[in-house]
Amino acid sequence: MYGLQRSPSPTSLTQREQTRSVPDIPLASNDPEFVNKNIRHKRPRPNDSPRSQDLFDEFKSEIREMLLTWKVDLEANVTRQIAEQTGLMTKLVSDISDLKLQNIQIQNTNIQIQNENTEIKKSITFLSEQYEDLQKEIKHLQEENREQRRYTESLESSIRDLQYKSRSSSIEVRNMPAQDNESTADLIKVITNIGNIVNFPLTASHFRDIYRIPGNRGSNKAIVAEFSSVQTKYELISRVRTYNNKNKNKEDKLNTEKLGIAGQKQAVYVEEHLSNASKRLFYLAREFARQRKYQFCWTSNGNIFLRKQIGDKQILIKSETTLKELQD
Repeated sequence: MYGLQRSPSPTSLTQREQTRSVPDIPLASNDPEFVNKNIRHKRPRPNDSPRSQDLFDEFKSEIREMLLTWKVDLEANVTRQIAEQTGLMTKLVSDISDLKLQNIQIQNTNIQIQNENTEIKKSITFLSEQYEDLQKEIKHLQEENREQRRYTESLESSIRDLQYKSRSSSIEVRNMPAQDNESTADLIKVITNIGNIVNFPLTASHFRDIYRIPGNRGSNKAIVAEFSSVQTKYELISRVRTYNNKNKNKEDKLNTEKLGIAGQKQAVYVEEHLSNASKRLFYLAREFARQRKYQFCWTSNGNIFLRKQIGDKQILIKSETTLKELQD
């Protein structure tokens, strides 16, 4: 019926004991009566269960396949690495062999170069010795040449002195036209006319000899006049130079027109009668003076002199060597 309450069923002693509370739990836990009373025991699964064996076999199979795959991969990697290492080692051995071969070739080349250098050094030493010998010989020859040149110049100077002594009283008149059937008297007249123009009167007694130098036909051969005294020669040359120096204009200097010679007017030169060697040296000295701007070049007593400008020391030109030394 609805609304009725059932009374609790009677509890057995055992149930009461099981539900009875223990006043002292720590002590009760040591009581054998209470030990393992509330522990639940599960029944273990037997090891020879079919499901467990299948899982174990499957696991072993997977492990075996995994190890086999790992082994194959490992062997492949090892094989590849060994092949690579073998290739590298082979290339390295080949490169080392090439290097050894190159080293041997270089050593052989170095030996060859050393041998060639030794030969070159020997050749250079030999050539150096030869060069030194040649230098000594050249110096010796140069010294001999200088001695020979000095000796030659000394001989030339002696010859010029002898030639000058034989011409010490002679003058040479250049650029004077020759007359038809010219005689000695005609030549003396030419020189006396020059003396009159420069205010130094001359007579036939002043002349020892007079003649024209042989030369090419049609040319104005020089007149050589030998006076009876050296002083007469010097005085006439001095008067001619003074006359020309006073007349700065070229037209007013001593010329054929002033001497009454018919034909084209041309300058007349009166100088010392020099030897051919002295004439050549005098010509070279004049050319040197013109090129080097020397103001004065003249002869005196058969000697040739140069002077740069007024007030400078006169320079005696003994030979062509003197001109070369001045040029240097």
